[in-house]
Amino acid sequence: MRRAALALFAALACSHAEDRVKTASGSQASGSTEGAPQDEAAAVGESERSGALTAKPRSKVGGEGTEHPPPGSPADVRTAAEAPAAAANEAPVLALPPSQKPMVTIALRFTSGAVDDPKGQAGITSLAARVMSEGGTQSLDARSLLLALFPMATSIGARVDKELTTFSATVHRENLEKLLPILLDVVAHPRWDPREFARLRDAAVIDVEKRLRQGDDENLGKEALGEILYRGHPYGRLTDGHVADLKALTLEDVKAHAAKVFTADRLTVGIAGGYPQGLPERAAAALAGLPKAGPDRAAIPQQRPHGPRYLLIEKQGDATAISCGFPWQLSHKDPDWAALSVARSAFGEHRQFNGRLMQRLREQRGLNYGDYAYIEHFQQQGGNAATVQLGRARHQQDFTVWLRPVQNENRLFALRAALHELSRSLDAEPFADDEVQQTKGFLDGYLLLFDQTDARKLGYALDGDFLGQPDFLQKWRAAVREVSAAEVNAAWKKWVKPDALECVLVGPGMDEVKRALIADAETPMRYQKDAQGNVPEKPAALLEADRAVNRTSFGARGDQDVVIVPVEQIFE
Repeated sequence: MRRAALALFAALACSHAEDRVKTASGSQASGSTEGAPQDEAAAVGESERSGALTAKPRSKVGGEGTEHPPPGSPADVRTAAEAPAAAANEAPVLALPPSQKPMVTIALRFTSGAVDDPKGQAGITSLAARVMSEGGTQSLDARSLLLALFPMATSIGARVDKELTTFSATVHRENLEKLLPILLDVVAHPRWDPREFARLRDAAVIDVEKRLRQGDDENLGKEALGEILYRGHPYGRLTDGHVADLKALTLEDVKAHAAKVFTADRLTVGIAGGYPQGLPERAAAALAGLPKAGPDRAAIPQQRPHGPRYLLIEKQGDATAISCGFPWQLSHKDPDWAALSVARSAFGEHRQFNGRLMQRLREQRGLNYGDYAYIEHFQQQGGNAATVQLGRARHQQDFTVWLRPVQNENRLFALRAALHELSRSLDAEPFADDEVQQTKGFLDGYLLLFDQTDARKLGYALDGDFLGQPDFLQKWRAAVREVSAAEVNAAWKKWVKPDALECVLVGPGMDEVKRALIADAETPMRYQKDAQGNVPEKPAALLEADRAVNRTSFGARGDQDVVIVPVEQIFE
């Protein structure tokens, strides 16, 4: 009986939530709503039916009178600039050809991000997007929003980066007509509930104070590196915000900021999957009531490397996280991109074992879990290297090396080993022909994994539209096949500058680390003992390589080049 009662209660709750899901009415600017039709059979698949969301055709893809390309045909994607504006005040549309797949992805991408955070309000764009996506709409409070999305097996995500913010959701096409008005209301008619604002602001503060500072040394180091690389630059503040700034924000601050940055002139609507005809136009028309325009977008100047060389974050722990890098101007359009991607992969591909760093630091010496290099900004977030990068396109990029936490006794040897390997790759040990051919073969298949789903394809299409580089993955894969070992080494030597690296170390005993860095003191490799308490004998070649590593300079030029900061002061 008790189980039956609980089941009945859950069914009633879901039914109640579905009843509260409403479609937007024809008067989008006023934000009025009408109840959604309940006929499941008529919800999706009828191109004539658009509920209360109607619009004149405006896109070259999916408009009335336009035939859809057959499934499997080349992606006839129109960029936002190419889509003709048949109706005033409608957002540009970037729609992939509809497929026969059952899932539909809708992405509402704004060219707004952390670069738009005013001075003293670091994190306001991120907080605004979170309150919009999680705090409810005018039709649904936060709890009702969750209850409405749960039966559809979907959620509404808000990804905020330096220059972009993307609200998106993927849903089965049978639930599309239920999801669409909710997603549009998240952007056009957020609830701005004071209680939800306070909850989410507190959560943002806790995320920086507790999760990032105390529980995530790897990302703490990577985010701190981002701030020192971009001091004085629009990228130079943590996207999630600084503690004091977040605590000072009010609901009125966030509402006013959202009205400035989430505007019609910054919006592109992206659609992919098995969507019905006319969906892109309906979504664009439904968002016509957004504020028309805000302030001019922030300029993104070229950033150049600068000191100090080392930031040491004093934090108790059994291991030390290490991140190094420098800013550069490499872009997807650059002729050297493909060659550099091969060199990067041979040196240290993310979560792969083919790179020199992984082989020589982890496999030969057992220093840590992983060691990687990147030729553009990389966001560590779970194990999905391909998807997590979408919606993070940037006009300023950086080269970075990431050493996952190393036991404190070997942290400086590990840092030295990475610097040593980087220097050798540019001079004494360039990438060999067979190494390049093997890496090219790996990338030829690996890049196919990046856009396995329509959602991923849409993400890359939107990023390519933003950067003016359509069909980026296809062009990248084709270029990799043609590049030679000589071109790989020439590009690597041209772009990579070890002397420009700035490094962040997160761990304990940083006074001692500072003295060793400045003095270029010897930092011997301490190998682990076996079960009997003995250090297994190592090959003579490895021990000779260890001695060469210890002859590598840290490059610190004096006391002013090594700064120690308590963890409590980071992102404050």
